[in-house]
Amino acid sequence: MNELVATIQSVLNDADLVLGWTRNEKTGVAEPARFYTAADAGAAVFDSTCVHNLAVYLPRLKDRTAGIVAKGCDARAIVQLIVEREVERERVRIIGVPCPGMLDVKKLWRGVGFGCKLTDAEGRVTVEQTTIPREDVLLAKCRGCRDLVPVLYDEAAGDLDNPKVPPPAEPAELEQRFAAMTPAQRREFWEEQFSRCIRCYACREACPMCFCRDVCTMQTREPRWVSDEAVASQARMAQHIRVSHLAGRCTGCGECERACPAGIPLMLMLGEQNRAIEEMFGYRAGASMEQKPPLLTFDIKTDTWEKQ
Repeated sequence: MNELVATIQSVLNDADLVLGWTRNEKTGVAEPARFYTAADAGAAVFDSTCVHNLAVYLPRLKDRTAGIVAKGCDARAIVQLIVEREVERERVRIIGVPCPGMLDVKKLWRGVGFGCKLTDAEGRVTVEQTTIPREDVLLAKCRGCRDLVPVLYDEAAGDLDNPKVPPPAEPAELEQRFAAMTPAQRREFWEEQFSRCIRCYACREACPMCFCRDVCTMQTREPRWVSDEAVASQARMAQHIRVSHLAGRCTGCGECERACPAGIPLMLMLGEQNRAIEEMFGYRAGASMEQKPPLLTFDIKTDTWEKQ
């Protein structure tokens, strides 16, 4: 029996459901799924197309005990949710899996047609009889990955002692160009990027740490921080608020950018902030159950940062 299937079936003895993936037979790409029974679990898969960060569903399951299949980057989001007391540790059973590196399915489909069936085997990806080295179509976040093994898990499905080492990270062309820009050029750059924003909020819906949807500043009327106009100035304001709310909380999963239908490079902004937080405070969101986020240790009376 498939080890992942057997592990999910075991976890279901103590959980109401397990969050995982199943395969779309038409495209060969994995899709998020909920498994409630041992029979359901028979459809579970884990491969290089299981890119979705399933931790996004946990805050909506507070009244249930949920299992969740998690690769290294997903586990950081789960830890962060626990640290922020949005998820109870006792109500989540984490199944850790070794990550082979995730494919940029959108990039593949842009070249051959949306929805074309793909397979990934022996280091090469095949789409519509076209074979491509898998390293050429890995997601950028998987290159130089620092989260090869889940930081927290209850059960393991696969060999977590010998993780697959990803190819080295190289600065993307966009990152290099952005780093060389003046402040004025950066403002102009973001003005152009956000002029394409259609205010669909896909970025918010895909983000595990954007869980305050009922009172989200993107849509509140009292106070009204931004209007509903789909114009660059309002989109920029909405994203600046969202990014600031993720300071010391973003785990870098990249789901916001992947979900964006307009192709706005949101992780360019969040990545800069994450690097600043790590440099200033030595803190990576979701990397430890003991370490508190910097913005939770701020002392309003003394205006100082206290080391915990």
